[in-house]
Amino acid sequence: MRFACLAFCALSCAGLHAQAPVKLRVDATDAPRRLFHVQMSMASKPGPMTLLYPEWIPGEHGPTGPIANFVGLRVQGGGKTIPWKRDGVNMYAFHIDVPAGVTAIDIAFDFIAPPDADGFTSGASTTSELAVINFNQLLLYPQGTPVDQLRYQATLQLPRGWNFGTARRATVTRKFCVISNDICRCFR
Repeated sequence: MRFACLAFCALSCAGLHAQAPVKLRVDATDAPRRLFHVQMSMASKPGPMTLLYPEWIPGEHGPTGPIANFVGLRVQGGGKTIPWKRDGVNMYAFHIDVPAGVTAIDIAFDFIAPPDADGFTSGASTTSELAVINFNQLLLYPQGTPVDQLRYQATLQLPRGWNFGTARRATVTRKFCVISNDICRCFR
C-alpha cells in the first residue's frame, strides 16, 4: 500500500518536473531609451494555442497589465512564421495555431517603458541611468497552464557599463546575468 501511494505521487508529480522552463531572454541594452527587446522559447503542441500577457498584477486592484506598451509580436515554430490573431474580447490574449511537428515556439516582442510617472505597473521605471525591470511586463504565458507549473529561466543583457541589483540568486557572465526573480534593478 505504501509503495502504491509513493508510485502514485511520483507519477502525479512527474509532469511538473518534466516540463522545461520557458527561456526568457531580455535585451535591455536600449533601456536608456526605454526600450526592452524580448525573446522567449517555450514548449508547445501542434494545434490551437492561446498566449496571454499578464493582465492582473499582484498588489494592484484591477486589470492593469501594461498591454499598450507591448509591441511588435512575432511568433515562429520550426523556423517558420506562425500568424497570430488578437482575441476579439480579451486584448491580453493572442491566438496561434501551432503547425504539425512543431514542439517549441519562439516568441519575440518589444516593451516600451512609459515616460510618465502615473500608475503603478504602468508608471515610469526607466531613465537613462536606471531601469527597474518587472519581468511580468516582459513575458507571455500559455493559457490553461496552472500558475504553479509555470517556470521561467530569465537571462538579462544590460547596457554597457551598467550593473544590476537583485535580492535573488543570479549568475553573472561578462555579457549577461541570469536571474531567478520577478524584479531586477539595473543601474549605471
